[in-house]
Amino acid sequence: MALDAFLTGSYPKEEIIRQAIEDILPEEDYFITISGKKPFSADYSLKVATIERSDMSHSLVELAFQYIAKVLTACYCNDENVNPIENSPAHKSISNLKWRLSSEYYGELKQRFDYAEMRILEYIDNGSDSTQNIIQHCWFLAKLDVCYRKGAVPSDVAQFFIPAGEDEVREIKGLAVLFKRNFLPDVLTSTSKIIFNPHFGFGESLMGESNCHMIIDRTIIDLRADFSYEYPAYRIAKSLGYYMMTLINQEFDQRECDWEIDNLVFYSGRYGETEILSVDEIGQDNINRTLDKIILATEAKYKYKSSGEFKKNNREHSPVPQNHNRGKGEVFLEQYGREEKDYNDGYNQVVHKKHHIFRNIMIFIIIVSLLIVAFGYIKDWYVGNFGEDFMIDHIIKNIFG
Repeated sequence: MALDAFLTGSYPKEEIIRQAIEDILPEEDYFITISGKKPFSADYSLKVATIERSDMSHSLVELAFQYIAKVLTACYCNDENVNPIENSPAHKSISNLKWRLSSEYYGELKQRFDYAEMRILEYIDNGSDSTQNIIQHCWFLAKLDVCYRKGAVPSDVAQFFIPAGEDEVREIKGLAVLFKRNFLPDVLTSTSKIIFNPHFGFGESLMGESNCHMIIDRTIIDLRADFSYEYPAYRIAKSLGYYMMTLINQEFDQRECDWEIDNLVFYSGRYGETEILSVDEIGQDNINRTLDKIILATEAKYKYKSSGEFKKNNREHSPVPQNHNRGKGEVFLEQYGREEKDYNDGYNQVVHKKHHIFRNIMIFIIIVSLLIVAFGYIKDWYVGNFGEDFMIDHIIKNIFG
């Protein structure tokens, strides 16, 4: 199950998580932009237009842009052995299809995937391929990405080998050039540490599979290439969900995925605009309340305890995890000791009320069904013994004389 299910579902647990995150959705005024323009406003100017085409083609363009943006980021960072394809939806897709396609069809796809990954990594290392060819490789990855998101098996493997058209290549290239000019110089530094397609460990196991594009230093990055410049509430909610996953990992001492996060960043590819939200703007009390609700709704403590690894985390005395995302966040961990608030009453009111209503409805349906069946049997017995119509006056006469 993906995080999207928790943000759109109707089960009690999903409603609690969705409402908890919606409660801390920040207003537009809390964001700033690199350009200095008013966030999510008509001040933005469209830099990369498009032609009329199908919704699927638009989706593939956006996904291909997300892949090439990660490739360009890897080219400009100083980290060695970075792989923007590993753990991506395309990478997961090729693994899943192994058991859902014939060996012949899967072999063709796997060979094409391995070639695309190899050429991309070579491009990152030494720029040994043209940008246009890299775009075609990202186009192929975008198709695998769609397959994974939809949980679908391709009816015709040949469609994966159809390259992007000239208009699509031109559009993706325009998005890539704008990203390289407007985003990378302002976000990357010579010492930046990057995590592509991060997996959020225990937090992700509770809240659903993530699709976070990357974390640069202490910032969660969301890339989009839609046409709207308006406030993207759903995408912001997803990034807040990823942030909550990191806090859950901190709460349960999961050091491999407990990255300190200072900012959420949203890059609008067609406008070349970057919106930045400092998590401090949300307010520590609000963050604590939301975290408590999610921990309760997901039964995090029980699941952690049942895994044999549970130990209550006292933030005042917990050791500081040793990874590259450390600094002033240490103070945050040391000073974050807080008294847990009890949200059991609110949780029980929501969950138990729904369970009771459902139980009562089922009991009523069962009782009515039994009465109907019993009535049929009684009617058949009466007619068989007295041979008269099943009318109230006949019943009284035969029974009472």
